[in-house]
Amino acid sequence: MLADDAIVYGGYSAGIDMLTPSLHGAELVDDPNVVPDNYNPEIIWEGLGLVAYAIAPHYKSDHPESADIEKSVQFLIDNHVPFIALRDGQAIVVNGEQQKFVG
Repeated sequence: MLADDAIVYGGYSAGIDMLTPSLHGAELVDDPNVVPDNYNPEIIWEGLGLVAYAIAPHYKSDHPESADIEKSVQFLIDNHVPFIALRDGQAIVVNGEQQKFVG
């Protein structure tokens, strides 16, 4: 539906991580073993792959998870994973093949 321009996806915080190829590195910010009751505890590391890079939200922002995002960014650097670090208030706008960063 995104490819057909039928819907718009907006994600905040970890919601934007779902667009990436892999969720590895996010476990340094949010414990993947904390699972609500009645949910499957299996960890799925694959993201939707709608962008070709990882995304580190809350980078150098006034957010409680910003210090942990630094650990995630270091993981991405150490593992040669292409990524974009976004400060709070910044966004990636994808329209077809075009991408721009705003905020």
